[in-house]
Amino acid sequence: MSISQNSWVEISRSALIHNIKQFRKIIGPKVRLMVVVKSNAYGHGLLEVSKICQKAREVDWLGVVNLEEALALRKNQIKKSILVLSYYTLDKNQLSLAIQKNVSLVVYQKEQFEYIDKIAGRLNKKAKVHFKIDTGTSRLGIPSKKAFQCINTLVKCKNLFLEGLFTHYATAEEKNQDFTIKQTQEFYRLIQELEKINIRIPLKHAACSAAALVDKAYHFDMIRLGISLYGLWSLEDYQSIKVKYHLQPALTWKTRIIQIKNISKGQTIGYGRTYQAAKNMKIAVLPVGYYEGYDRRLSNRGEVLIRGKRCPIRGRVCMNLTMVDVSRLKNVKVSDEVVLVGQQGKEVINADELAQKINTINYEIVTRINPLIPRIVQ
Repeated sequence: MSISQNSWVEISRSALIHNIKQFRKIIGPKVRLMVVVKSNAYGHGLLEVSKICQKAREVDWLGVVNLEEALALRKNQIKKSILVLSYYTLDKNQLSLAIQKNVSLVVYQKEQFEYIDKIAGRLNKKAKVHFKIDTGTSRLGIPSKKAFQCINTLVKCKNLFLEGLFTHYATAEEKNQDFTIKQTQEFYRLIQELEKINIRIPLKHAACSAAALVDKAYHFDMIRLGISLYGLWSLEDYQSIKVKYHLQPALTWKTRIIQIKNISKGQTIGYGRTYQAAKNMKIAVLPVGYYEGYDRRLSNRGEVLIRGKRCPIRGRVCMNLTMVDVSRLKNVKVSDEVVLVGQQGKEVINADELAQKINTINYEIVTRINPLIPRIVQ
């Protein structure tokens, strides 16, 4: 059930396809392309985006954060290869279903793959796993020094197929690539050590969106296209690359005015009375707030688009309501369309602008849009 028909997110099919094609050109025909649809497709809608990617011949894989997302995709007839990138519980029923539905699973500790091996044996079916190496990000994964022995143990499990080996970069988005190069070298050394004892793994992958843009040496057998799938940039200094590769933002977040009222000079607006009118003014009340994912830190700082004009937020962003100054608009009325993120007329408010105002990253702006808000593919 959606939380309100007064707020919705529009997803551009053509923008997503455009961005996919851009990266297919970058990596060429031989490198596999995984699109990362984890966390509700970075706020864009898990099923909506996955259905578009299902039909895109340029896409080989889908990446999700957990087993629940993977099984939701299979339930909805998504047939492309799926990798669970981060976590799942060691629940025999869930893992049995994953194996039966041909979902590939990340492994990063011995207990995981030994347990999966037992379940796969009972099903008389090979389980596909991708072994995650920690080359310096210090998140999930087995440290490189311990990985060789662990992988040697894994390949002896009769009911497992070691389909992939992967790592994750810590600084691929930054100007200085020294640490990314170091991680790549460490990852490559492990691959060579395994090949010396005839352990050859079909899919080696490391590159996120930023790494895929920076250097072909990071591509290996597959890239994982995340934030840039959605037309957003993650690179610290991307101006030169942006000129070369044009990405199209896929998301527009809209709402409607639910009330208009006149405010007298000296009157205050909102909780804490943080804004006082310097003159008589007109405000519009919008049915979105921090519950819907519109950040409270935009209080008295953010702007929205109404009738192609920027209208500043006045007072604090509430749980479900936000007030904006519409004094300079003519004939503004209840039910007028409002753009929170996206373009209206010639004006644009993008995720990067909002992120800069509240000292965060564009990822957070889009992924925090409440998943109950309808996503409409256009």
